[in-house]
Amino acid sequence: MNVRYFVVALVFAFMTSAAYGQAREGNSRPTAEKTNQKNKGFQLDKVMVGGNFGAQFGTITIVHLNPTVGYKLKESWVAGFSATYLYAKDDRFRPSYVNNIYGGSIFTQYYFLQNFIAHTEYEVLNVGEQIDGRRLNVNGFLVGGGYRSQIGGNSFANIMVLYNLIDNLNYPYRNPIIRIGFGIGL
Repeated sequence: MNVRYFVVALVFAFMTSAAYGQAREGNSRPTAEKTNQKNKGFQLDKVMVGGNFGAQFGTITIVHLNPTVGYKLKESWVAGFSATYLYAKDDRFRPSYVNNIYGGSIFTQYYFLQNFIAHTEYEVLNVGEQIDGRRLNVNGFLVGGGYRSQIGGNSFANIMVLYNLIDNLNYPYRNPIIRIGFGIGL
């Protein structure tokens, strides 16, 4: 329980440190000329696409797809969304247990010390209930961090360790959640 409070405090610390970065030089109001130079609208070169995928085959079969789209709000701050599909089949049961899980999430990432990542994400997944077959939505609020490494040009790979702060037995992943992914800047 203390770990949850620590992680929540860490998230708020990142949020407040980002707010301090909003101060203007000399506390002056922005002029129209300065504003026009900064606001160029949507820029395709700030879009990043990528995601996570995984597979396991055998008595327990899992196929996981997680495409992601992000937009660089600042040089070290990305916000975006992702879709999730997870197929799970467990042959230890008769008949075999099969579940198709799908959903989406919104996330934000802050890069610091060049290659390190602070990550927060809110996820909603639609899960098949094991007992009576009904489908239900489960929420996850994930926080954590990781490491990002440039592969070359605009592409990178990352590894993150995340913790779900919402304790829900129907959530398909257990803490800690380890993600390995990739991304390409357009």
